[in-house]
Amino acid sequence: MVRVLLLAAFVALLSALASLAAVADEPGRGPRPPAPGEPIPFELPASQTLTLENGLTVTFVPWGMTPTMDVIVSVRAGNIDDGEQTWIADLTAAMMEEGFAGLDRAEIGARFGAMGGSLNTTVTQSSTLMGSYVLAEHGEAALHLIADAVRRPDFPAEALERIRSGMSRDIERRRTEPGTQAFVTAFHSLFPEGHPYHFGLPRPGQIDRYSVEDVRDFHARHFSAGRTHLYIAGRFDVQEMEAAVRDAFGDWPRGAPDAAPQAVPARGPVVHLVNRPGAPQSTVHLVYPVGSVISKDATAISIMDAALGGAIASRMREAGWSYSPTSFVQWTRGGGMWTYTDDIDTPRTLLALTAVFDTIGSLRQYDWDMESTRRWLASRFVMSAGSSYGLLEHLGLRDSFGLDHDYLDQRVQTLMGTSDREVSAIARAYLRDDRFTLVIVGDLDRIEDDIRGMPSLRLADIVRHEAAPTD
Repeated sequence: MVRVLLLAAFVALLSALASLAAVADEPGRGPRPPAPGEPIPFELPASQTLTLENGLTVTFVPWGMTPTMDVIVSVRAGNIDDGEQTWIADLTAAMMEEGFAGLDRAEIGARFGAMGGSLNTTVTQSSTLMGSYVLAEHGEAALHLIADAVRRPDFPAEALERIRSGMSRDIERRRTEPGTQAFVTAFHSLFPEGHPYHFGLPRPGQIDRYSVEDVRDFHARHFSAGRTHLYIAGRFDVQEMEAAVRDAFGDWPRGAPDAAPQAVPARGPVVHLVNRPGAPQSTVHLVYPVGSVISKDATAISIMDAALGGAIASRMREAGWSYSPTSFVQWTRGGGMWTYTDDIDTPRTLLALTAVFDTIGSLRQYDWDMESTRRWLASRFVMSAGSSYGLLEHLGLRDSFGLDHDYLDQRVQTLMGTSDREVSAIARAYLRDDRFTLVIVGDLDRIEDDIRGMPSLRLADIVRHEAAPTD
């Protein structure tokens, strides 16, 4: 069904491009593009989900035209579980790739390479994902290898120093970057002391103090069947793969239940000014706490982000004030954040930030026309689900936050059914002058007085720092 829908979308796109030359010119602006068409509905491919006796959940999605498979294990063990050991989840995942079930890194690479793929590991704020994209004929073998990687890592002691040193160098390099300084300062303010997110980066030298025992302990406490969801998509026989799953994972202990804390960002208003003498740009990180992905506001928040981020970026680029205007929504356990980041020419900092807050104020005051934004988001959603990996990403979002089973089937209709008035109401509720956290990393001798005089910041506490926090 999805392939048919994607083919129809492609044909519609070709038709629109073919007609572009015939569209009347708009004086001074060249050809006027045609109005966007109706978004194509999405229907989730037939899938089957079951839970083994030990609590492990597995979702089978048999679909696609090519003889390939994606096998992805998602374990509910991420940075939210770090506690005071910032990035211990990252170090654990990196060490898991070094060897498992008696295989070393070279042997692991050779085995996956012979299957047409490689072992890929990602650590997110809430999960660790390990998986591979392989030829379908090797699906069962890949599944067993991935099971070994997740269940039976060797954690070779001889690899620890190399992994720690590489991570430490990367961390210290990042610490000098203004974007990282802004992010670290924001999270230091948004999450209280003792929360795993309070430190966006490990403290200087912290990674070097982690031992193999620390890594083994993190794995033992957080990797278990009851906290794991396995996704298999592609061309395969469901009964055969179910038997392989039971063989590879069936005797894995259920483990302790998930006990990670909530991650609801704090409300402002607060401004953190981090001094970077001589900086040619002011690096900005503006965060507003918003509702969670499971709230009734989530779809309107996504539309708000696309429309508002696009409007701000257009204004910045047209004026030539900034280099990388970006906005995004980040969902956390129990909450969410709408974030705008940018690098602004230092002399234009006041003008650019004034424009940003004016644009936010406009959305709060007026009902913008969101029709094209809704259609773009709906079309992007359908297209992103056109690959097995993209589809699994959507399924992972649905399952990790416990969204309704028909969340994906209803996504296009939900987007298109959210009104302009609802989006503006969301902006009024969340993007208020008494809620934000703003971090500016720049040459404070040149911008601080202007920033302190901004009317949009009149309610905020303004704090000056000579450096981003490290403890």
